[in-house]
Amino acid sequence: MSESACSTAPASPGAAAVSAAPAGLPEDSTDRSPRPIVLGVLVAWFAWAVIIPWSLAAPPTALFTVIYVVVLAGHGAALFWVLGSSVTPGLTGRARWFRCAQLVATTLVLWAPAHRWADDGGQPWAWSAGFTIAACALLGRRTAGLAGAVVTAAAVAGGAVFGGSAVASVCIALVTAAIVWVMCQALVWMLRLVWAARAGREAQAELVIAQERLRVSRELHDVLGHRLSVIALKAELAAGYADHDPGRVAAENEEIRRIARETLQDARRAVHDRMRADLPSQIRTAELVLGAAGITVAVDVPEDVLDRASPTCSELLATVTREAVTNILSHSHASCVAISLGTAQDQVRLTVTNDGVPGAGRGASSDGSGLAGLAARCAAHGATLTIARHESSFELSVRCPADPAGRR
Repeated sequence: MSESACSTAPASPGAAAVSAAPAGLPEDSTDRSPRPIVLGVLVAWFAWAVIIPWSLAAPPTALFTVIYVVVLAGHGAALFWVLGSSVTPGLTGRARWFRCAQLVATTLVLWAPAHRWADDGGQPWAWSAGFTIAACALLGRRTAGLAGAVVTAAAVAGGAVFGGSAVASVCIALVTAAIVWVMCQALVWMLRLVWAARAGREAQAELVIAQERLRVSRELHDVLGHRLSVIALKAELAAGYADHDPGRVAAENEEIRRIARETLQDARRAVHDRMRADLPSQIRTAELVLGAAGITVAVDVPEDVLDRASPTCSELLATVTREAVTNILSHSHASCVAISLGTAQDQVRLTVTNDGVPGAGRGASSDGSGLAGLAARCAAHGATLTIARHESSFELSVRCPADPAGRR
């Protein structure tokens, strides 16, 4: 590496240093979804909520039989609605409460005819009440508590009004609810596990997409930011020679075309993840670019230190060098830049120092996103980015693990 004299202001004692060291269930829309199977099993179990009350009651006339069948059918439809809700992802709390309220209402409608037309010693309504509590329990503890309270009160009232055993009615309802809920809750729980696994896969896929977008944006920022700064600088040089050195203008224009072609190729490689930065070539490019801008460059990069850096470390330091040069060209009036590479224990340290004043650049403004993204990339590789602003100098330093196992 070439080396030229360059002096920078010493760091003052008061120099400031900055170091960068399921909301909802997924839609179950696949062709081979287990939801219809689970719903079919639940319906088969809860069909007894209609069969048992029908077998334990005897309406006195054909008209009353029709009425009883209609009420039982309404109760069965409300049960099916709630069971469908228990295996429907993304259902709102208000919709769950409304469907449970509908089921409890149909159960209360069945209360009078079931008690009045019950066989001797039969408790048809208690069985229906038990299935009602179990269905509401599949939607949550609160809905189960509300349904249990209403149904228990109705069972006690049925014993008092129709002369039956209130204790037996309550026991049948609660025991039935407990048994049916335990058997059916396992199916619903497994279905929700399937939903959670599917949601996890979708979240992982979205994360991969987001990471790829971040990588592409970061690579394009590194490539385009650096090269466009060089193109702008070359254009300014060509404009300065336009009046008295046409040959130099032609040479600069040819150089601009060459850099533009290389930039296009690098942008394509970055999109397809084939962009790999190389530290030695990046430092040579920095010398040429800064020299073309009239900036004195001092480079201290021993070969033995380069050999210690792993390919990953070398690529990271090359990216830091490129970003540092881009910032110097865009955001400072530097006249001298020093680039040094050294080692400290098991780390490689790259330092880029310039004597310009940050923020008073060559007609460009910075929002700090470049350095912020660079700090994030360094942290992801276990490196530390440090920025020090002094009265007349700006220093960017990176400490990266040398990773002896990955030496080239």
